[in-house]
Amino acid sequence: MKDNLKYLLKNWIDWDRKSLFFFAVRIPALVFQPIVTAYIPKAMIDCIDNGVSVERLITVIALLSLLLTFTIWLDPFMKELIRGSARIIRMRYAIAAFQKNLYADYVNIESLEGREIQKRAEEFYNARFSSGADFMETFNGLAVALIGVIASAVLLYKINVFMIILILLTCAGEFFLLKALNKKQRSLKSDISKLSAKFDYYYKLSKDVTASKDIELYGFGDYFISASAKLVCAIEKATARYTNQSAAVSGTRAVLNLIRQLIAYAYLIYLVAKKDFGVSDFVFYFGIITGFSNWLIKLVVSYSDLERCADDCGAYRAYIEKDENNEENKAIYLNSVDSIEFKDVCFTYPESESSTVKGMSFTVNNGENIAIVGENGAGKTTAVKLLCGLYYPSSGEILINGINSRDFSKESYFKLFSPVFQDFFFLPMTIAQNVAASNDYDREKLYNAFEKAGISEKISSLELKENSVMVKEVYKNAVDFSGGEKQKLLLAKAIYKDAPVLILDEPTAALDPISENELYLKYNELTKDKISFFISHRLSSTRFCDRILFIKDGVISEAGTHEELMKLRGDYYSMYQLQSYYYKEGVVNI
Repeated sequence: MKDNLKYLLKNWIDWDRKSLFFFAVRIPALVFQPIVTAYIPKAMIDCIDNGVSVERLITVIALLSLLLTFTIWLDPFMKELIRGSARIIRMRYAIAAFQKNLYADYVNIESLEGREIQKRAEEFYNARFSSGADFMETFNGLAVALIGVIASAVLLYKINVFMIILILLTCAGEFFLLKALNKKQRSLKSDISKLSAKFDYYYKLSKDVTASKDIELYGFGDYFISASAKLVCAIEKATARYTNQSAAVSGTRAVLNLIRQLIAYAYLIYLVAKKDFGVSDFVFYFGIITGFSNWLIKLVVSYSDLERCADDCGAYRAYIEKDENNEENKAIYLNSVDSIEFKDVCFTYPESESSTVKGMSFTVNNGENIAIVGENGAGKTTAVKLLCGLYYPSSGEILINGINSRDFSKESYFKLFSPVFQDFFFLPMTIAQNVAASNDYDREKLYNAFEKAGISEKISSLELKENSVMVKEVYKNAVDFSGGEKQKLLLAKAIYKDAPVLILDEPTAALDPISENELYLKYNELTKDKISFFISHRLSSTRFCDRILFIKDGVISEAGTHEELMKLRGDYYSMYQLQSYYYKEGVVNI
């Protein structure tokens, strides 16, 4: 807790020092309010008992009322200024989290465990009164309560010490009740984060237009609603457990407060009956005892809230400060990639017990076109993600020109690859910005990429050409592309980047036969002076590659040219024969 509070305080001072003034001004404003409120009736009674003039009475009451009014006005004014500063600080935390989301290791974003940690961290900054924003006001409340306790204690010098001890004991009881409740809340937040991560999946899927077709046509709607409802129910049950515990704690605190007030009231009546106190003293000290009790309770509650802030901050820091691979490595920039080598590379997903890639080894040299094939689940996609630097090997090495991939910074490593993946997206910006991945672009180079990708005719037919915006979910006038056209745009993006290594993951999946054939004819041109990897489940489409790597159960079971692998009559041969069977004349009757 101590370390997290230091972290919160340091950021507060570094990011918004001026709010410390608002913090300091609000303390006396709040401390004076109950004291002045308690003193006004005492002053009135004393003035009347002493027979002062009406003018003097009015002057005294007016001055005290003016002071009270000023403190009452000052409190919400300073409070809003503090909240304004808190919102700025919360956004700083949110921006840091967004940056972490963008640059975190891909495996940590992809895994369920990683998403649960991310979801728990969001509670620190994703709402106006989340702990990241609430800390300043909570800390201010703690400081106010502490000063209020000290000021009230000084004024209670006439009160029996046992009376003060009684108040302290009842407040201590509330402190331990709230501490136990906080512990329950921490456990609850962890449970809810796990459930919310799963619910988020369904929620995002419900808005995914690509998923809606299957959900409606195949009647998954009832299951979808049922699964979502079960998660909501589980979240509500977890929340209800905390609510019930909170209600029980609140009820116990109310009883303790009632006991405290009754004893205080009875004790002051006893002092008045003994003539130790006058009426004005009774009114004043009852107000001060009430204020003292309230300050103690505020101190307990504020400390409890501060624990919550520190706990949420700890979850946030666990995500933000999570060690990532390649964080402080050198920016090694290569103009060309002469060789890529996998040396006994293994990879195991965080939540998996067995490895997906197992001791994979191969070497590729500049100018080679490599096909990676195999059955679904064999490890093709994982191997490609390892190559791209989205994953890091659990063991073994990936060497680029003899340099370990871990020795590169992420930025310099990613510059080596122009990938086209099966799953893709476009940002709500212009075609040019999507393809060039920048606001500034070379128009001649851009259209050259369009031409090579076979999409230039479509772009030229548009009214705004490359300046047409994309993504209809954001822009009503956005251009709508077919699946094949989108795949061509992705290829244009890879061509425009012109990285030393080209990776095409099922690049013809959405293309018609003519466009597919055009890509094959251009393939040598696209891959000139580069290393290329062509991932496909269609074995017939990989014959133009220099070498074929057949992956089975996470290892390269066979490697060679198409002709060499066919002569082996192994896994590749069996799969090729099975696929080609369905294309033989007369097998399928239409």
